[in-house]
Amino acid sequence: MKKTNHYLQAVIFYIAVSCLLISTNVKAQWVIIDSVSFTELIPVGEKCYVSVQSGTNFLELSLPPNNLTPDAEAAIDIAPNWLKMDLRDNFRRLDIADQNLYAGIIIDAVDPYIDEICFEAAHFAPQELAGNMALQILIENVESLYEIAVYFDFVEIVDYAGDDYYSTTVYKVLEQGNIEEIELPRDIYYWYIVHPKLHKETPNYIDPNTGNPADPPTGVFWRDFLMNHNDPGYPLLRDYLDTCDVFWKCEQNTVDNGAVGAVTQWIKDVMTFQSNPHHNQPVRIYHQHLGTCSVHSYLTSAAARASLIPTAVDAMYSDNHKINEFWERRWITWEPVNTFIDYPEGYENWGWDVASNFNWRGDSFIWDATERYTEVCTLNVNVTDNYGAPVDGARIKIRSNPCVAWGCTAGWTDYNGHKQFYLGDNRTYTAQVTSSIGNYPATGMETIITNSGIGIFYNWNVILPGTLPAIDVSPDTMPPNPDDNYRIVLEYDLPREILYGDNIDDYNTFSQPADNGHIDFFICDEENFNNYTTTQSFQAFEIFQGSSGNTIDFVLPCADSWYAVFSNEDNLVLTQELHVTAYLYENTGTAIPEQDEVSSKIILYPNYPNPFSQSTEIGYQLPVSGKVLLKVYSMQGQEVRTLVNEKQPVGKHSVVWDGLTDRGEPVDSGIYFYSIQTGDFTETKKCILLK
Repeated sequence: MKKTNHYLQAVIFYIAVSCLLISTNVKAQWVIIDSVSFTELIPVGEKCYVSVQSGTNFLELSLPPNNLTPDAEAAIDIAPNWLKMDLRDNFRRLDIADQNLYAGIIIDAVDPYIDEICFEAAHFAPQELAGNMALQILIENVESLYEIAVYFDFVEIVDYAGDDYYSTTVYKVLEQGNIEEIELPRDIYYWYIVHPKLHKETPNYIDPNTGNPADPPTGVFWRDFLMNHNDPGYPLLRDYLDTCDVFWKCEQNTVDNGAVGAVTQWIKDVMTFQSNPHHNQPVRIYHQHLGTCSVHSYLTSAAARASLIPTAVDAMYSDNHKINEFWERRWITWEPVNTFIDYPEGYENWGWDVASNFNWRGDSFIWDATERYTEVCTLNVNVTDNYGAPVDGARIKIRSNPCVAWGCTAGWTDYNGHKQFYLGDNRTYTAQVTSSIGNYPATGMETIITNSGIGIFYNWNVILPGTLPAIDVSPDTMPPNPDDNYRIVLEYDLPREILYGDNIDDYNTFSQPADNGHIDFFICDEENFNNYTTTQSFQAFEIFQGSSGNTIDFVLPCADSWYAVFSNEDNLVLTQELHVTAYLYENTGTAIPEQDEVSSKIILYPNYPNPFSQSTEIGYQLPVSGKVLLKVYSMQGQEVRTLVNEKQPVGKHSVVWDGLTDRGEPVDSGIYFYSIQTGDFTETKKCILLK
């Protein structure tokens, strides 16, 4: 989309309309005749629009195709508000059969498990949900969580009610001799305790003897199995935790450290650090009791989450090593095999020049942890197409030899075509960018940093060979003598946008939201709308590119069909979450007498504008002088503001209400009443505040 100076058009138009109104001595009186409000996901390549068709006086709404089944919609209705859009996004990427399978689990769920089960369905990669994962695990995983919680004194699960209902945990932490109760952030609870996927494994019932999926009772799931079962000659995890009074004691590198120390000791007692064929399933790893760093990290993560300790697997691919981190007001280094607790400097003390660290999330998203382990430089990557437009969703793969086969870290560009990395010092880095519009370099890797320095900022600007999709729009011009019969007001915002990317290790597609989405907006007539939908060049008014929110006030200049369009057609990957409220007004053409046309009666005029977003003017007429009391009230009849309280002369008067109370505090959006009293006369009218 081309950037345009639409402001000049608007100025010219409103000057023309103002001159027309002045010449007729009439001030437009706009009355709401229709409204519509919606919140919707706009996937890449899609659009939605609000229209006013010729010859009608109501709004019509067109949304992107909705492939959700009735059961999926019913499941979304059950979910807490904060999960509804995530669940909708995941369901829309599943086929009908899988939608109904997971929706059925949610619909049949009982308290207090519903929110956790909704989270699982919303935050597995679609490939896992459509794959061979055992559905019953979604239920057993959460039931086991609550059953385990009753055993321990150092933690409890708390549930919060309401439309945004959720659960989390409260821990006892010993810090500087005092026991503190700490509530876990909501998202950490769901991602790093509830979520049953730890790393590359598919959650399933696993036969401990083979490591293959198997139906119960032969097959078992790790959360209950690790907590409540033990192989002959090996200790039971629950016994190590029964005597723990605190989550941890904020100590470094000791097993006398609450529940964290207890799990550390259990791992040391049930595992031998010895080369052994890798396995991704914690149940099989436990039964073998052998392995090196990777399998230790998988088993630690499973044992910790079974113990209600929020834990992630941390990959140090530059040194072919894996460890863990647990959360307690921050992410804390944890490697039981070496009794490393809150000791990130340990690896460079071994003589390693750490290049990069990242943590795994259950939907296969990875996020940077490098700064905790080494001194870093900053790499800013900017990716554009061959016309200079920023490319979203491009994957940057970075290597620093020696490292694992594909590299040491990866990332994906945002709406601005940008991705920032923190990388270790004293390393040389090569990289490649891949995207659906081409790769750079076309094959292999390009050296981007040699002998990285602490605190240095490096920039890598990449131009891909392809071109982003775009719509060809230019500013329209107003017709002569424009109408002022109808007016459309739109208020919209984009609370977030969702980035998708394919994890290089397990090829699952994650979804990562970011605050403040971006949408292209314009208003056009039917001829131009038809040109737009057939990918021809077209003209429009009120053109905004990459907008994160706005209020549009547009008087329809002629009796044609008009379309207010929200387009997500010039991105490659991003889905936009869009909230819109639209109002259609009709001009009643009510004339307001000029100041010299004073009537013989008291008149309280309709406020203008109405609705209003910042301020509104209230006019009234007095045929005789007298004391005037003009007040604003809420819908509940509570007094909000006294606008006038004085004696005033004969004539016309007006006062502005700025949406504030008598104490200078802003009021909420809603319906308010303003009332005039003078002598025995009283009259009340309604106004609407929209923010």
